[in-house]
Amino acid sequence: MATPFRLKRSSVTGKRPALSDVQIGELAFNFYDGHLFAERDTGGVGIGTTVALLTPWIEKFGGGAITYVGVVTANTYHGDQVIGVPTRGNFRTGAISISQADFTKDSIEELNFVLNKLVPTPPDTFDGLSFTLTGTAGNARLCAGFTPVNNTGGSAPVAGTQYTRNTDSTITSNFITDVGPGDSGTVTGFVNAVGVGTTSLSTGSNNGTFDAIQIANNGDAADSVRNAGITSQFYEVYDIRFLNAASPDGFNKAHFTHGGATTNDTFWYEDASTVSAPVISFSAITNPSSPTLNYSSGIPHYTQASANAFTYVLTVTNATGEMYIQNKLLNSDGQGNAFQNSGHKNYTNFAGGTNPPTKNYGVGTGVTTLITNIPRDLHTTVTSNHFTRYDANTPYGSHNNQRISFTTPMNLMGTTARPNQIDEDSISNFGANDGVRVNAGSGADNPTAIYTSWGGGSAGSIATYEAAVRGGVLRHDTTDYSSGYLPVGPDYSSGRGGGQYYQVLIDREFTSSFKIVVTGSYGGCWVCMPDNSAWNTSLSGKNGWADMFTAYRGAGVPTTAEPGCAVGTVMSGSSGTFTCTFGTESTSNASSPYRILIRWRLDTGDSITAMSYTT
Repeated sequence: MATPFRLKRSSVTGKRPALSDVQIGELAFNFYDGHLFAERDTGGVGIGTTVALLTPWIEKFGGGAITYVGVVTANTYHGDQVIGVPTRGNFRTGAISISQADFTKDSIEELNFVLNKLVPTPPDTFDGLSFTLTGTAGNARLCAGFTPVNNTGGSAPVAGTQYTRNTDSTITSNFITDVGPGDSGTVTGFVNAVGVGTTSLSTGSNNGTFDAIQIANNGDAADSVRNAGITSQFYEVYDIRFLNAASPDGFNKAHFTHGGATTNDTFWYEDASTVSAPVISFSAITNPSSPTLNYSSGIPHYTQASANAFTYVLTVTNATGEMYIQNKLLNSDGQGNAFQNSGHKNYTNFAGGTNPPTKNYGVGTGVTTLITNIPRDLHTTVTSNHFTRYDANTPYGSHNNQRISFTTPMNLMGTTARPNQIDEDSISNFGANDGVRVNAGSGADNPTAIYTSWGGGSAGSIATYEAAVRGGVLRHDTTDYSSGYLPVGPDYSSGRGGGQYYQVLIDREFTSSFKIVVTGSYGGCWVCMPDNSAWNTSLSGKNGWADMFTAYRGAGVPTTAEPGCAVGTVMSGSSGTFTCTFGTESTSNASSPYRILIRWRLDTGDSITAMSYTT
């Protein structure tokens, strides 16, 4: 029969054995409380030898719960921990409802949800934000014909594409402002894949320069402009930029990181070209070989016909380096005084030019383009600034306001009638038809009146007593057009020192007075009605010519003794509006045609730029 094994025991509640009651390896049992004890020997370390309670809890009768009085310590707790009864005995009414049977984890989650409504939204990070570089050399496009260095580790730069251009081997950016968090995390700046500056943020000011990045304005997010309205003392924000970060030659990129936030990449091209500024130069000018000409007073003038094109070769040296600005290399400043605008010139207008142009195009040996210049539709004499002026612009400099040198006076007479100027074929008047120039007949003030057709509208010299119309100006002319003028014309320098005359024919019925409007200087002006016998009889001593430099006699018809026909202001050889009267006579007192002749004398130095006749 087996021997029963009995533990040392007690039925007294709360009783535990002393050291003398048990030996090491023995157990003692309080079967009233359900506690089990054993002697614990720590070998003199810590609490020494003592009796330890092996079952420190009390199980509720019937099971389902245990009770422990004291402090329970655990590294990890799993399960549903009940809140229990608060010290004050009950839960007060608050933001959330709590009962003693609620689980701690559920109440904490509810409390966190409520608190989240009270906490302001944190400031934006710089994730996805962009920044730009400052102090660069502007923008330029990449040339073709070479393989540029690509430092980015990504797609290579493309010829013809515009990039930010940098030339000093360092970059500085503008600030990205008011981003967070400004009190935690590590911020790093990268140029390509190389970190060029880093710092860890903490509460308080982190302002400073850290290698090639700079932190500024690190402070309370309540001062943020980007995210206005953040309550004070919850968050911090900061500004950040690159400052003098090293920039290798070629194609580059840069960005910032802060935790999981990353800015957009900024790209640029570090241009190591040593090309000088462009230089514009010109060849000699080639004149038209078979020009189309109009004649005025026997003087040839260029029209605006394409056969009158003047050409020259324009050369640009240093047209590109590794970069260029745009396809347009030469910018035209507009038309010249003599020629139409010869237009902007692209790289493709130059010999061997392409778009995009090749690297170092025109370096060493300049590149050329032919400039064709068509005269303008004008009636004038041009003495300066004949041709279009050009500007050449590249990333490496500019050469501006360049015009080919040309000082030869040039006579132009376009095909458009200009009654506001002196035009021998079209004279503004009150008649049925345009007034025209007719032969003056002689070198006298009052010759026998004639009105034969004018022959100065074709090549050949005019009579020495005839004034000349050149470039839209009537003038006392003693110019040698056979030398020093274009087109080459007649020599009017000999035998023309006396008075020179210009005679106008107008056809108008029922006219007894009219106005003469003139701009310029002159030596005399006379008026005649060659078909009116009464008029010519009264002025027989003057061959029918009344004088605008003398006042009208006030009655009847001007006479040989009193030939004046000016009413009001009398002519004196200067600009103005003057009235001519026929007195009691009229053009209608003659048979058709009802001719009126106006005869002008020009002395040395005189010229008239405009004249017209009105009622």
